[in-house]
Amino acid sequence: MSGRTTIVITVLAGLLLANAAAAQVGPHAVINVSQSLLRIYNARDAEAFRELLAPSLQEKYSLEDLQLTLAHCHGLTHEIERFSLPSWGARRYGFFGVYAENSVLEMVLEIDENEKIIHWVITDNVTAKDHQCLLSRLP
Repeated sequence: MSGRTTIVITVLAGLLLANAAAAQVGPHAVINVSQSLLRIYNARDAEAFRELLAPSLQEKYSLEDLQLTLAHCHGLTHEIERFSLPSWGARRYGFFGVYAENSVLEMVLEIDENEKIIHWVITDNVTAKDHQCLLSRLP
């Protein structure tokens, strides 16, 4: 193999590795998304909430659906004071404590490689089949 071929291969490998690293979210991504979610949730801003969602969820849930979901969730939580740091998770998902005005609940948050929400639930029973505070790409 010539020196020029080796250089080309090395440059291409470097570009591929750089693209792979860029596709991974940062170590605090799910925490950062949760903080944005908290501000938007308490403001009841369905439009801003929609911007946090991955395109697949934006297609699945209309603005009216999001307004209704926020209204239902606020019926359960009222204002949320804060989310805990994730008690368990990784760069793209986390299980959080939700410290609401009238109770302590649980939240599961999952984001995609672009730091957009692909699954979100706030509940008092994470194993229940139905949740009033749920957005998910799953059926």
